[in-house]
Amino acid sequence: MELRQLKYFVEVGRLGSFSLASKSLFITQSTISQQIHKLEEELGVDLLIRDTRHVALSDYGEQFYPCAVQVLEEARAGVERIRDVKALKVGTLSIGATYSFGPLLRRTVQDFYKQHPHIRLNLVITSQEELRKRMLDRELDLALTYKSPLGDDRMESHLLFQSRLCLIGRAGELDGCGREVSVRDLARFPLALPSKGLQARDTLEKVLLSQHVDLDIRLEINSVRSLLDLVANSPLVTILSEEAIQQVQGFEAIPIAHPDGRMDGCYHYLKGAYHKRAAQKFVELLKENNSFNQTFSGGRLSSPRNENCGKPAR
Repeated sequence: MELRQLKYFVEVGRLGSFSLASKSLFITQSTISQQIHKLEEELGVDLLIRDTRHVALSDYGEQFYPCAVQVLEEARAGVERIRDVKALKVGTLSIGATYSFGPLLRRTVQDFYKQHPHIRLNLVITSQEELRKRMLDRELDLALTYKSPLGDDRMESHLLFQSRLCLIGRAGELDGCGREVSVRDLARFPLALPSKGLQARDTLEKVLLSQHVDLDIRLEINSVRSLLDLVANSPLVTILSEEAIQQVQGFEAIPIAHPDGRMDGCYHYLKGAYHKRAAQKFVELLKENNSFNQTFSGGRLSSPRNENCGKPAR
């Protein structure tokens, strides 16, 4: 029994087609068919049901398929371990993050590249649900999101930093507010918000659920970077995690006073999967990064509370 035979069998079983498997593997159909036939002869059973139009797993094939997948996965993990032994001088690291994490990744990616320039980084910025799917499909080694977990017990989740949902504006734009801003005060500001489905927006919706507050929403956008660019050049303010303005000049942030306003940053692995040394090193850099460990310079968390917080909507 050879690994390539298992690989061909798994691909045909997954796609239900010799021709599609041939295209996927860049191997002729005849080669795939011959190797699977040799595997069946060795096992003494037919793994596939074949006719002129369809290919399907037999009863034996259905039982053997997950075993073949596991063997291939263990072989792949073995190769990754060997690469790790080479002092992180070769290999790839695939990291996924939600949109709100985009600005936070910049410094850590730069630091990682300086230390390990030969490790190829694949970065995916997408929704939390898409990250969960890609993790389960083993397309990602590590996922970064606010809140824990990704909503699946097949994930293991770890707290990276503690954060809060904040009102964010240009320096001086939030004059009159103190250490915190109430949910009711949010109605006094012209808002540019992250689109629904982004984690900061979902947290805000949770905060507003029992509040009966009508917000003055002027604009919604699904890019945190573009959102901050807009706020930096207008009287509009926004609502994001306080970490969104790390390493960004000219902003200030004030936490929203509500128990559901927590936005703890977390990193996630697929439970039971091999953790690449490159992923472990990336997490170490995240933890060391000042953007997670130091109080942000733009906020005024220690200033006295002013009950007249807020400005008339422009």
